[in-house]
Amino acid sequence: PPFHCAPPSRARLEAGGRAADMSMVEMEMDDEQMAELIHRIQMHVYVRRIRCRELFTDFDKLRCGRCTVINFVRGLDRAGFKLTDEEADALAYHYTEHGARVLPPAVVNYYKFCADVDKVFADEELQETMKAMSMTCSPGNTMLATFQPNSIEDEERVYHVMHRLAALCKARGLTIKMCYSEIDRNNGANPSRFNPLRSGKVTKAQFIRHFPFKKEMSPDDIEVICERYATERGDVHFIALHNDISEVLPDPQQPFPTSPLLLRPDGTRWSHQALPVVKKICAKVVEKRCRLREHFGDFDALRKGYCTPGQLKTVFTIMGLSKDVDKADFDTILSLYTNEEGLFRYRDFCDEIEQAFAVGGLERSPLARIDMPDATTTAPARRNPMRLTDAKLMKIRHIEEKIRTYVRKRRCEMKPMFTDFDKANRGYVTRTQFQRIMSMMHFTGIDEHAVSLLAGIYCDFGNWNDFNYITFLKSIDPPANDVEVAMLQMTSPHIPFKPRPYFDERGRVIPKSFVAPRSRSTPML
Repeated sequence: PPFHCAPPSRARLEAGGRAADMSMVEMEMDDEQMAELIHRIQMHVYVRRIRCRELFTDFDKLRCGRCTVINFVRGLDRAGFKLTDEEADALAYHYTEHGARVLPPAVVNYYKFCADVDKVFADEELQETMKAMSMTCSPGNTMLATFQPNSIEDEERVYHVMHRLAALCKARGLTIKMCYSEIDRNNGANPSRFNPLRSGKVTKAQFIRHFPFKKEMSPDDIEVICERYATERGDVHFIALHNDISEVLPDPQQPFPTSPLLLRPDGTRWSHQALPVVKKICAKVVEKRCRLREHFGDFDALRKGYCTPGQLKTVFTIMGLSKDVDKADFDTILSLYTNEEGLFRYRDFCDEIEQAFAVGGLERSPLARIDMPDATTTAPARRNPMRLTDAKLMKIRHIEEKIRTYVRKRRCEMKPMFTDFDKANRGYVTRTQFQRIMSMMHFTGIDEHAVSLLAGIYCDFGNWNDFNYITFLKSIDPPANDVEVAMLQMTSPHIPFKPRPYFDERGRVIPKSFVAPRSRSTPML
C-alpha cells in the first residue's frame, strides 16, 4: 500500500524526547508487524535506489550511529516514506538502544535500521520476489510503486471505456503519454504547473484539454477515466493510464531485421575429429615453441603439481590455445588429468606434452641420438584435412591426371595465377578463385562437382573454402630434378672456398700429385 511518512507534528516537537519515548512504549509492535513494515520500506527503497544512511548523517554530528526520535522521523520523511505517527513511533522504539554509552536524547540506532533496509540490495531472492509483485526498476515506472488506480462501482462501464480507448490508440497509432509530455517535461517556469517535473501527473483541466479523443468519446467517459486515475490532490496520473493501455496493445515498433544463421547439415568427417586432444595440443605447442610448465607454476606456489580447472583455462588463454580447444576437448582433458579432489594434475600433463620436443633422462644416455621436431610433428596443428573414402580418392587422382596432362602439353605456368589472388602470401585461395583460375587457363574438363572433389583433399584448413594451392601445384606441376637441386643450392647457406692445406695432420708436406679424397680444390703451386 502507498505510504508516506508524515512530518513531525507540532505536539511531538514541543513534547521533546521524553514524551516521544513514552509514546513509543505504548505503540510497540510484534515481530511480524515490524517485519512487514520494514518490507514495505524496502520495496520503496529498492525501486528508487535510496541509500538511507545519507538521510540521517546531518543529525549525527559525532557519527556515533544514533540520533533523536524527532530526527529519526525527519529522516524517514526525507526518504518519502508514508508512515503514520504510530508506525513511526513503533519503528523508532524498535531501534532504540539503552546502555551506559547511550546518551539521551540520541537513543535511536539508525545504523542498524539502514543495515536492515539495505539488505534488499544484497538479497537476490528478495529482489526476485519484488519483481514478481510487478515491481520494476525502470525510471519511468517507479511511480507505480506508490499509485494504484481507484476502484469504481460501475466496473463494466470502466472496462468498456478502457477497451474503446485502447482500440482508438491502436487504430490511430497514438501514444497517450506523448500527448502530455510537453506539460510534464517542460523545464521552463510556468505558473500553470501544479506538479513536479516528470512526475507523470497533470491537473484534471490539463488532462481534458489535451485528451486526443474528445470527439470520439463523450464527456461522461472522459470523466470516468479522470475519476479512475485521480490522485489524492485531484490530479490525473496519465502515466498509469498509459501503462494500463500499453499492456493490451502490441509493440508499436517494427521488429529489427534479422538474418539468423542456419547451417546446412554437414556430414563431412575431418581428421581432427579422430585426433586425440592431447596430440592436438602437443602439435600446437611445438608449433608455437612455448612451454606450459612456467605458466602453471604461477598458480602453484608450493609446486605440488596441481591447479584448478579455472586456472587451466586461464593458462590456455594466455598461451593462445583456447581458440583451438573447444568445450568437449576441455572436458576430455579434465577427465584424463583430474584427481579425486577435483584438481588438475598439470605436472603429468606437461610431461606428456614435452615428450614431443624433449627427452627425459637424456644425461644418462650420452650416446643417444634424438630427432628434432619437423613438419610432420606440427602437421596436426596446421592442417585439418578431410577423411575420404577410397572411391573418392580414385576420382580425385583421375581429375589430377587430366589437369597434369593438360599442363604438360600446354606448358602452362600456374603459380603466378595463384599468387595474383593470394596477396597475403598465405598459400591459400578460395574455391571460387580456384575455379576462375581453371577458367582462365581454358581448361574445360573441370566442373563444380570436380572442384568439390578436389576441395576434399586440398581444403585442409578445416573448412570447405580455403584451397591449398601450394600442395596442389606440387602434385600437378612438380619441378624437374635439376630445378630442385638449383633451388636447394639457392636456399642453402653459403659455403666459402677453402684451399687444400700444405701439411697433413702429422706435419708432413702433402705431395703435389696427391689429391685428398674429400677435397674439391686444386693443389696450390
